[in-house]
Amino acid sequence: MPLPGPVAVARRLGGVLVSRPRATLRPFLRESYSERPTLFEEAMTLTSGVGAFVIVSLGALLATALAAGYALAYPVLRRLVALAAAVRERLRR
Repeated sequence: MPLPGPVAVARRLGGVLVSRPRATLRPFLRESYSERPTLFEEAMTLTSGVGAFVIVSLGALLATALAAGYALAYPVLRRLVALAAAVRERLRR
C-alpha cells in the first residue's frame, strides 16, 4: 500500500477537521436576532458565535500542524517503506 502524498493528507485533514465542523457550526456563525434583542439574547449570540469560531479555528490549526508534520516526515516514511519492501524481497529469495 503506497503512502499518500502530503497534499492528499492535507486535503483529507482539512475536510475532517475544518470543513465538517464549519458546516455543522455555520448556523451559529451567521446567527441573527430581533431588532431589539434583550441583553441575554445578545450575550448568547456572541457566545455561540465566538465558540463556533474558536472550534473551527482550533480545527484549522490542528489540521495545519498535522499536515506540516506529515510533510516533514513523508520523505523518511517513504524511505522506510522502500527499505521494508527491499528487506521483504530479499527474505523471499
